[in-house]
Amino acid sequence: MQIVGERVGLESFHMDVFERKKASLFKKWGWKFFPFAQTDPLPHPKLMVPHQREEVVKLVDLIKEGDLVTFVVSDFGMGKTTLCKYLCEVLPLQDPHLLTVFIPAQSIETPEQMLRLLLNRLEIEAGGDLTEEFEKFYRWHQTYPESKLVVFVDEFPELDVKVAEMIRALADLRNVTWVLNGRKEQILNYLREYVPSLLSRKRYMLEMKPLSLEEVRELLLLRMAWARGENNPKGDPLLPFTPSSIRKIYRLSRGIPREVLRLASEAVYSAIEKEAFRISASLVGEKIPRKRRRKSLKKGKRSKSKPKRRRLKRRTRKFRFFW
Repeated sequence: MQIVGERVGLESFHMDVFERKKASLFKKWGWKFFPFAQTDPLPHPKLMVPHQREEVVKLVDLIKEGDLVTFVVSDFGMGKTTLCKYLCEVLPLQDPHLLTVFIPAQSIETPEQMLRLLLNRLEIEAGGDLTEEFEKFYRWHQTYPESKLVVFVDEFPELDVKVAEMIRALADLRNVTWVLNGRKEQILNYLREYVPSLLSRKRYMLEMKPLSLEEVRELLLLRMAWARGENNPKGDPLLPFTPSSIRKIYRLSRGIPREVLRLASEAVYSAIEKEAFRISASLVGEKIPRKRRRKSLKKGKRSKSKPKRRRLKRRTRKFRFFW
């Protein structure tokens, strides 16, 4: 029993040492928090997709027009879910007449479940059979004549076909916009096989692409400026990375934003362990203990309170808009 206690004490002591190293280097780098955490929501999409701002602006403009079906497609790790969550949060802040809801496809099993979720978002009492609930949703704009509803469906091809067919019927309703995301080939094949008429209603498709070397550099610079509390990089903005370490991050990540952030996170961890002021290429791609990485590189303590149900009222969260 004593041996177990001594082991726990040693681990606690080692973590305390690591935290002191981390605090020291963060102070030298000017970071107020860890900049490469992949948390939601981000205050600005440029922190995930800095290279496609014009495409995002076009998507937002089309969403504001309403009455459309649009797609956000990419391979894994490109940031399509992060972007959709961001837009779901900020669009009502910019325009109080826009009501948004984000729906993971895995959470929906039946058309009834989808309709009830939408009715609850609109604060319309759900109940009755599918026909009755469809009729309630069909007339929702009579309750909110000046409002537009924007529905984000994450990983759309994972929906049951019956749910997708219902979305096809709902796509014709007034003042409802659907933003469907997924992998490009998967979503196109799904639509062609099961709901081709929904594909014919497509107004726009935003395809998220890998980053170039310069775009990887820009993403890391913007993230570090964010952690320093700057709108734009100042001084030696590349610190603590070197040109060679950024080139290696680009090569190993293949330009996938999620992988870029993972490799940058692990390189920072290695630098803290070795008390290295500069992150050289040799620190990129090192294997680190997963348990220690999760515990030490978190951005900060977060509230564990249960999330509140989304309401129609305007939120107060601070975001920066670029459209």
